[in-house]
Amino acid sequence: MPDSLWILAVRLAGAFHFVTLTLACFTPIPPDWERNLAALPPIHRRFAIAQNISIGATIAVLGLLSLIFAPTLVAGAPLARAVCGVTALFWGGRAFVLPWLGVRPVLSTPLLRFGYGLLVAECVIYAAGYGWLAGRPA
Repeated sequence: MPDSLWILAVRLAGAFHFVTLTLACFTPIPPDWERNLAALPPIHRRFAIAQNISIGATIAVLGLLSLIFAPTLVAGAPLARAVCGVTALFWGGRAFVLPWLGVRPVLSTPLLRFGYGLLVAECVIYAAGYGWLAGRPA
């Protein structure tokens, strides 16, 4: 694939990072989040909130890097390969963890099941694409 298409793909992926963040704000998973969170001891509650903020910030940073530095990421300098590798590991990790979370029983509508499928597909595609950029021949 020519570099110009890779640059476009990385920029689109960067934009979709923000689509994912936006949709995450409206996703009803897990159910009764506020009630369940309130039942936790304060330290566990803070860990859960901090983890969600950290994941959101990571997605935002990776999206910004992809939007702003797409040509650099595709060019394949060592730092660009490292950023692509970290991005691939992040999304690959998400693809691995999502099924483990066991959310299928609470995906009560076809739209939620479809959205979950898209999220898993997004994780796999990002892991593969950024992984290729990290390790492709020079």
